[in-house]
Amino acid sequence: MMTSSSIGRVGRGQTQQEMRINSSKLSFEEAAVTVLIAIMTILTSSVAFAFPARRAFVGCRYPSQSTATRARCAVKSNSSRRRYYHSSISLMVQIGNDAADNIDNEQKRKAYLAVGSNMGNTYQNIANALSSLQSNGSIKLLQTSFLRTTAPMYVTDQPNFLNGAVQVETSLPPFELLAAIKQVENDLGRDLSGNSQRYGPRPVDLDILLYDGYDVTTSDGTAAETIGDNDVQPNSLVMHQPSETLIIPHPRMQEREFVLAPMMDLEMISGVGGGRNEIIHPVLNKSMTELLTMLTKENAKNSNSEDEEEYPPAHRVLPLPRGRMLVFNETIIQGILNVTPDSFSDGGKFSKSVEDALAQALQMEKDGAGIIDIGGESTRPGAEAVGIEEELRRVLPIIERIREESDIPISIDTRNARVAQAAIEAGADIVNDVSGGTHDPEMLSCVAAMGVPIILMHMRGNPKTMQALTNYTKNDGVLSGVVTELMARSQAAEAAGIPRWLQVLDPGIGFAKDVDGNLSILKGAGVIRANCDNMPFLFGPSRKGFIGKVTGEIDPAERDFGTIAACLVSIENKEEIPDACNILRVHNVKAVKQAVLTYEAIQKANME
Repeated sequence: MMTSSSIGRVGRGQTQQEMRINSSKLSFEEAAVTVLIAIMTILTSSVAFAFPARRAFVGCRYPSQSTATRARCAVKSNSSRRRYYHSSISLMVQIGNDAADNIDNEQKRKAYLAVGSNMGNTYQNIANALSSLQSNGSIKLLQTSFLRTTAPMYVTDQPNFLNGAVQVETSLPPFELLAAIKQVENDLGRDLSGNSQRYGPRPVDLDILLYDGYDVTTSDGTAAETIGDNDVQPNSLVMHQPSETLIIPHPRMQEREFVLAPMMDLEMISGVGGGRNEIIHPVLNKSMTELLTMLTKENAKNSNSEDEEEYPPAHRVLPLPRGRMLVFNETIIQGILNVTPDSFSDGGKFSKSVEDALAQALQMEKDGAGIIDIGGESTRPGAEAVGIEEELRRVLPIIERIREESDIPISIDTRNARVAQAAIEAGADIVNDVSGGTHDPEMLSCVAAMGVPIILMHMRGNPKTMQALTNYTKNDGVLSGVVTELMARSQAAEAAGIPRWLQVLDPGIGFAKDVDGNLSILKGAGVIRANCDNMPFLFGPSRKGFIGKVTGEIDPAERDFGTIAACLVSIENKEEIPDACNILRVHNVKAVKQAVLTYEAIQKANME
């Protein structure tokens, strides 16, 4: 038995006492790791981690970030406004960037870690653990998978888990990395005393899955010094200590979908030249995709077709503030609420009365909206920019009013970091930036600091100039242009500190595209998704001008029938990627929700 290999799995909203179950003693070997932690803490400074307590903050002054990062997010906020999010969520990638200079280039190796939690605010726990793990500079977070909510395995009488995987770069050899991980788990409240039940609930669980090896290694996984050229070999380390306190690769990863699915996410990330980065198991000599395919087939073969609970599906999620999540077990409808006087479809309809806007938001929630998207600046073709103070005046009252009546997720449709900051503090959950973070240079760092999701849309120019920028070439057509430019924005967001599991992409229908370009995007939605690493996608064709050109309908409010067709075609490629994550941004929530429910029911129907 071993400690480093007991991978955790997911749930939220319950206290440790509520989730405590009858405990059983762990093995001698597992208890020995606790001794290892104490020894390593004394002998090496590399594992002296101090978990910072969560603190309130004002503006963008976040307790664990560098001065440079705080300066990039110098957004003033109303200190009396209620805080709806926690600063510690946001520090994962940014701290890794700041800490990278402390890692000796000659000692760097990469490792893959499983991350999980099923106690309390599960995403906050994972984010805090990764932030703390990087705090002394010997470990840097490189990439994240998507996150999934999964049913517990082995011990099933406990909450669901939140699971993912990350790639890190570290100067620590395997046993020191293990000790660092256990120190972080201990700091975050995991019981490592030997009195907790194996595979039981835990606030956080970090486990070493794969680790870079050398051409020749010693028994503890370090490089042998007896040869001149001893090169690093990706994911090649194989360790099996007699005490079994650490086994690499993880001995049970091939039997766990909640490990293989996130590892496949990492394997799908585009490499040099757009190819995929295969992650090969050093013992089984198979990629993560191959292992997951084999496991899925084996589970299907062994399961009772009438008992779906035997192998319940894992669902990808988008973490939100206050421990909430958007679950992509279905297409999510985002209802549009423009509080502008000049939007192309409903301008002026909800801009004069907060109560009218509230009534519309609550009606859209009743009709099936999973998100309310609030915008205070029209971005229709040719629209003039709105001043930040005016935009704030328009959006803050309705966000605050909705929060008095409903906890429905709210996205703020803005290009300005200051508006995004104030909206999130007022109770919004997601930033929806039609410029993909290009309009305001402070946007990405500010969203990273707040630790909330961002929707990155593809666009060229600005609302006044974008329709003159539709000249995609034959060699760089609209599909390839959108993919290339969207992925550049995703990578910029990740570099700024927004992990991939907090990103949603939007191909920007109607923005810097002509009629043919919009139709090509809808027809090629699956192609775009596949070439964007299966990121979650938002499609916003609602009542747009291309529908009017195709149908001859002049009045935008009469284009809902064409909108339904565009929405359905944008999600019809789901069978190519079974876990595709879709959000549809629409004006007529009820009509599109009914159409999507019917369409998805047909897709799932059994033809036998």
